Amino acid sequence: MSKQKTIPPIDTPEPTHPIPHHPFFDFDKEQASFIDCIDAIDRVGAMIELCDFLKLDGDSEGGLTPKAAFGYYWVSVLTRGTLSYVSDRLMALHRQEQEKYQGKAAYLSALLRSLPSLGGVNRDRFLNNAAAQMDISRSELDQFVRQTAKS
Repeated sequence: MSKQKTIPPIDTPEPTHPIPHHPFFDFDKEQASFIDCIDAIDRVGAMIELCDFLKLDGDSEGGLTPKAAFGYYWVSVLTRGTLSYVSDRLMALHRQEQEKYQGKAAYLSALLRSLPSLGGVNRDRFLNNAAAQMDISRSELDQFVRQTAKS
């Protein structure tokens, strides 16, 4: 009988050169924060300004070398991908913030509706503590409560 050959498992090869970081992002997290997105937009803007200055998309100077054309292509791919990702990420961050504030608004609404059921002394104590926690004056809090109750 012949001995059957076994194929060794394919290992993921290690890159021979270090993989460069994304030119528009500089973060270690899985998802970009709001500030990371704004920084990426600023970097994209700087790259677009540089490409406009270099006139990389015109043939007035005899065209681009193949390497320059390849580089320009990847700059445009990275720019489009970055702007698409940033747009999606900012919408997700906005949705998260909106949900958080809607939850807080529901709690605040419930608290304001429960104020009349508190006795006079307990209500004053509650409002004094709330004003102190929010670092505003009691009169500002009373004004807010009156405006909210009217609406």
